[in-house]
Amino acid sequence: MNATRSEQTSLIDTDWWSVGTVTVGITVFAIAQGLTYPLISLLLSAREVSDTMIGLNAAAFMLGLGTSVLVVPSLTRNLRAGQVIVTGLLGAAILLGGFAATDNLAAWFFLRFALGFCVNAIYVYGEAWLNAATADAVRGRISGVYSAGMATGFVIGPLAIPVFGIEGGLAFAACAVLVSFVAFGLALLSKRARVEPEKPAISDLPRFARSAPMLVFLVVAFGFIDATVLSLSPVYLTGAGASAALAATFLAVMHVGMIVAQPVLGMVLDRMDRWHVAAGCMAATGLIFLVLTIVPIDGWTIWALAALGGSAFLGIYTSALAILGQEHSGKSLTSGAAAFSLAYAAGGVIGPVATGSLVSVLPGATFVPVAIIGLCGAFAVCFKR
Repeated sequence: MNATRSEQTSLIDTDWWSVGTVTVGITVFAIAQGLTYPLISLLLSAREVSDTMIGLNAAAFMLGLGTSVLVVPSLTRNLRAGQVIVTGLLGAAILLGGFAATDNLAAWFFLRFALGFCVNAIYVYGEAWLNAATADAVRGRISGVYSAGMATGFVIGPLAIPVFGIEGGLAFAACAVLVSFVAFGLALLSKRARVEPEKPAISDLPRFARSAPMLVFLVVAFGFIDATVLSLSPVYLTGAGASAALAATFLAVMHVGMIVAQPVLGMVLDRMDRWHVAAGCMAATGLIFLVLTIVPIDGWTIWALAALGGSAFLGIYTSALAILGQEHSGKSLTSGAAAFSLAYAAGGVIGPVATGSLVSVLPGATFVPVAIIGLCGAFAVCFKR
C-alpha cells in the first residue's frame, strides 16, 4: 500500500544521517554488550564463582551506566553527539581488550563498570538524537528499526562464543577490533547529520521523573528483565545440563526473534495507542517466561519461547522509546533519554543481584522474577494509565 502524503512528508522531514549514525552505533554497542553478558557469566561459572557474585559483576555494568549519566554531560559539553558516540565506542574497544588481557576478578569488576560508563554515551545522546531527528508519523517504525539494530548486535555478540570459544580472550579481542573499525566509520558518517539534540541537564531529571513516572517504570522493568535474562539464563541452562554452546545459541535465537519482530511492532506503534502496545508486551513477557520455568530444555518448545520472549521484552523498550518522542521534546526529550539510562541501570542492577540471590536459595527459579515483573507491570500500566 502506498504511503499517505503525511507519511511521505514525514520521511522527507526525518534526518536519515542522524538515524543511521545512531542505529549503527547502538548495533555495535550491542555486540559488545551481547558478548560480555553471557561470556563473562560462563567464564565465571566455569571458575565456580557463585551465582550471587556473577549477578554482582553484571550489576557493575549497570552501575557504570548509571554513574555516567551524572558525569558524561559535563565532560562532553563541547562535543557534538556524534563525537560523544565515537568516543564511547573507542573506550569500549579498549576495555574489551582489557578483558582479553587479564583473568583477575577484581579487574573484571572495574572493566565491567567502565564498559557501562562508555556504553551510556549512545543511550543518552543517541536516543535523544534519534527522536529529535524523527517525524512522529514514522516514530514507531524508526524505533522498531533502532531496536532491531540493537537486537542484531545482541545476536552477533553471543554467536562469537561458539566461534572463538570461551577461553583465551580471543572473543573479547575480536570484538574490540570490530568496535574500533566501526568507530572510525561513524566519525565520518555523523558529519553529514543536520540535527543535533539538546545537551542533557542533570537538574531536569527529577522533573521528568515526576511528569512521566510510568514511562520511567517501563524502562526500569525492561532493564530488570534484560539484564537478568542475558546474564543468568546461560547459567540456568548449563546448570540444567545444557552445553555452553547451547546456552549461547538460546540467547542468539532470542535475539533473532527480536530482529524480526521489532520492525513489525514499530508499524503497530504507528497505528495503535502506544501505551496499549507497551502493556501488551509486558503481559506477553510475563506469560512466556512463566512457561519457560517449566518446559524441558531439550525440547523444541524452548526455542519458540526464546524467540517470542525476546521479542516481547524488547518490545517494552521499543514502545517506551516511541512514547518518549511522542510526548516530549527539547530539553524534556534529552532529560527523558538520560532518565531512561538511569532507569535501565536501576533495573539492571536490581535484576541480576536479586535473581542471583533468589537462585542461590531456590535453584531453577531464574525466570520467576521476570514473569512476576512482566505480569504485574502490565497490570500497573493499564491501571495507572
